[in-house]
Amino acid sequence: PSCPVLWQISVRQSQSLCAGEQDFILMRRAAVVESLSRLGVSSTQDSVPHVALLGSGGGQRAAVALLGSLYQMQEEGLLDTVLYLGGVSGSTWSMASLYSDPWWSSNMERAMSRLSGPDVSLDEALAWLGQRAKGEDFSLSDIWGVLTSAGIMKQLDLRRLSEDSDRNATNPYPIYSAVERSCKWFELTPHESGFTELGLFVNTSRLGSTHLEPELQMDMVSLQGYDHLDLTHAFIFPKQRYKKSQCLTKVNTKRNPYNISYDHCKLFYNWSKEHIHLTDAGIMLNMPFPPFLGDKRDTDLLIALDFSAGDVFETVTLARDYAAKVNKPFPEIDDKVLEDKDWPKDCYVFQGEGKQPTIVYMPLFNRNNCKDAEEVRQRMKEFSTFQLPFNQEKISSLLEIAKDNMKNNKETILREISKAVERRQNKR
Repeated sequence: PSCPVLWQISVRQSQSLCAGEQDFILMRRAAVVESLSRLGVSSTQDSVPHVALLGSGGGQRAAVALLGSLYQMQEEGLLDTVLYLGGVSGSTWSMASLYSDPWWSSNMERAMSRLSGPDVSLDEALAWLGQRAKGEDFSLSDIWGVLTSAGIMKQLDLRRLSEDSDRNATNPYPIYSAVERSCKWFELTPHESGFTELGLFVNTSRLGSTHLEPELQMDMVSLQGYDHLDLTHAFIFPKQRYKKSQCLTKVNTKRNPYNISYDHCKLFYNWSKEHIHLTDAGIMLNMPFPPFLGDKRDTDLLIALDFSAGDVFETVTLARDYAAKVNKPFPEIDDKVLEDKDWPKDCYVFQGEGKQPTIVYMPLFNRNNCKDAEEVRQRMKEFSTFQLPFNQEKISSLLEIAKDNMKNNKETILREISKAVERRQNKR
């Protein structure tokens, strides 16, 4: 039988912002203007720079370091200059936890204190798992989700991502990232979720819905579960019944720069299968650059916090290659900079021209906190991605490293924000 009319889910095909995100950004700009004024930077709503803070993957190392970075940004008066907060993998663990508090950006002390707070009870964690196990899409990622949420972030947050769509603009707009099994980038926001390159989105409140369970939707514990390396989570997408001609009418390839095929359309509309499979975006690109490149969000400045292990510049060079492949603007990276990969500076500025965003790239372990390349390697080993949850000594040490990195580079960030304001003014 056909699905009830009230349950029919529309799929939006567009490379522009949805109305909900547009409204949020308009409100957030007002907060940014006030923040810039306090920092001595003159701006109007029309010249507010589009600044995004990006957190890389890196397990608990990334989760803790992102909190330390955000704490210091608040201390330095920089946090309210940020329009967007994006993350992959470990950084999204912190994001999911942070946004449980509608006012987190004005009280980072409380957010960090949760890391040393009381553990979630075993009974509560098992009860959540027991409930999830009743669903047909229960997987290993659910087990990881509860371990991450309860064991590392010390919280079992049962709210839905779409619930954040009604929040005011006190905090930056959150964008979580994953990849579909065929390596298509997938972004999740409070308003919409879908394929970044294909421009195909559904309302996040319907992500996971079926005609039998129209209210089914992932909670934040599940979200933390799929954002872990090598774990795959199957999400139910709205199953609608379209004839081939209707489907191709919905997805007009002539207007889409990514040349969406009938197979892509069939994948998203779920015409032939119940699930798509999302996994950790870090397996493709360990920094959430894709949602912030190009005209859609028109970013001027990307503050990229790299908490990765291994080759420091691998993520940014992969992002450059990705941008070239999908024809998105990306700043030039001087090859001489790449020679620093074993013992990097604490901050690099890749200056954007024209439509290219400027990137402030900040490696976690660097010349300011490591005396040589060997110490960088030792630090990465000490805080390796795959180990038991950190003890309080390790957490405190990592928080201080992240805070110092942000404190030491306040003037660089503020200078680039001022340049971004000038660029905005020149565009008018």
